[in-house]
Amino acid sequence: MEQPELEIKKIKSRNIIECNPQLELFEKGSPREKSPRVSRHENRVFKNREPRSIRFNNIWLDEYLNKVGIKEPFVVRELLEKQNWSEFEKRYGLFGCAAYAPLAMTGLILYGLMQGIETLRGLERLARTDVACMWVAGGITPDHASIGRFIVLQGDLLSGNFFESLTMAVLNKTGSGASSVAGDGTVIQAVASRHKTIKREAAEAVAKQTAEAAQGSDDEILQAKAEHAQEVLEMIQERVESRNAKGRDGGQVQINPHEPEAVVQPLKEGGYAPSYKPSVLANEDRIIVAYEVDPSNESRVVASMVEMAQRIGGEKVNELMMDSGYFNNEIITECIEQNINLLCPEGRSLGSGEWTKQSKLFGKSAFSYDEEHDIYRCPEGHAMQAVDRYAGTEKNPGYVRYGTAACSGCPKRDLCTKDKEGRRIKRYAGDDAKDALRQVMKDPRARWRYRKRQAIVEPVFGYIKRVLKLTRFRRRGLGKVRIEFALYALAYNLCRCVDRLKAVLIAAFCAFIYVLLVIDRAIKSPHRRLMIRGPFQVIFNIIAYEIHQNPLPYFATASVGRGYLNPPAAYSK
Repeated sequence: MEQPELEIKKIKSRNIIECNPQLELFEKGSPREKSPRVSRHENRVFKNREPRSIRFNNIWLDEYLNKVGIKEPFVVRELLEKQNWSEFEKRYGLFGCAAYAPLAMTGLILYGLMQGIETLRGLERLARTDVACMWVAGGITPDHASIGRFIVLQGDLLSGNFFESLTMAVLNKTGSGASSVAGDGTVIQAVASRHKTIKREAAEAVAKQTAEAAQGSDDEILQAKAEHAQEVLEMIQERVESRNAKGRDGGQVQINPHEPEAVVQPLKEGGYAPSYKPSVLANEDRIIVAYEVDPSNESRVVASMVEMAQRIGGEKVNELMMDSGYFNNEIITECIEQNINLLCPEGRSLGSGEWTKQSKLFGKSAFSYDEEHDIYRCPEGHAMQAVDRYAGTEKNPGYVRYGTAACSGCPKRDLCTKDKEGRRIKRYAGDDAKDALRQVMKDPRARWRYRKRQAIVEPVFGYIKRVLKLTRFRRRGLGKVRIEFALYALAYNLCRCVDRLKAVLIAAFCAFIYVLLVIDRAIKSPHRRLMIRGPFQVIFNIIAYEIHQNPLPYFATASVGRGYLNPPAAYSK
């Protein structure tokens, strides 16, 4: 009776079907060594696979990608393989099912963001359908829930040490540094709705109602609601006080109780909504070397971003270019303490004129201060004496106010002030440094250098919003929003790395063609010229003449790849 059972077992063993996404049908007898589907690190087991052992149709996956000209996944995978994943792996237990390898999961997420896929289900579908993603992620096929749990578990590492480590690798790969950086910020809407915002009165009512419901109750849910309502009330009260201290109407402050850390503020696209302000520092190759997210204040995060840029770049930041929104004592003092050359105008420049704010009236920069006589000189040359002083408080700094009686008969009064008492100028303790920066920004060399800032950092947010499609955050809370933006910043840096490597190849190709053209022109023998020109006749006919006539734009665009060089007049037609 035992013999038939043995035969049945043998038959069953022969008919086992491999159900893995990458079948072994074409790998038998292959010259390449098979890669195991699991790997072990310090007694922990991970689902991992060497992408070089994956086949697509009847050829190896890397051979197929090379044949169709897809080079991007090779660069991404190479950079990820050079990272240290031990900190990620330590967060998994020693027992249970094998987890997906952190390298593969991170590669899947970053490569998906590079393709403009911002949803977890989109990443799940990409892992199953995109052959380039199979190379980056090693052929893993996690579901959307596994991807989300990985981001929650490893979020602090992805936005911290791993961000710095991978950005260092990108800088080394592209041969760029972080000694000269340009900074800017933007506004991105939070996941909360603008239609559910409330004011302080409503927050007080909700906090009172939930506190009464939770009083004397052992229900943990009611207790949590009461605590949350109290936190929302404290946040909105703090914002109301801050707005009142600045002389604005604090009664108009609103907050979303489901996303209290987000601030209701104007969006770049128009309108108001709960949102956050991410900021970046980018080097001259438009690579993000530092980032930070703040609910509303962009200047508050500049110091921490400078420190991050110096850690990542491995060198001191010598030059910092910011727009007029960062023209304040906090930024200027920080740059003076760290001996950083700050290029930041007070307002907007029209042509080669003065930097002026967007106002029909004369800005403060139009008034010059005479330290020896402690007076201001107005644009008409009238002396403005000190009229009163304000000692200041802990929140509001003190100042000295200057004015003159000559405003009553001044012919340019309408261009200067609408105050009945005449124009008044406030001088704060940090205005000495501001005056020095105004003088720096009048130098033609500083102005020429500063004009490069716009082409360095402005395209960063344009690419992240339009190509990577980060138009609205999908996670709640400042901490989770910071992780989300860090992933987008990493995906952007990988895109820039690929583009820079392509630019180097284009530059080498252009240089090769140009050298051939010079040799062709130098050889007088028609027979020898034909021997050199023959194999490249088509290329010569298309681009050689243009390169010979105007070589600088080709080399500037291809080799530098920054897009902000000021071309000579001969090439600006």
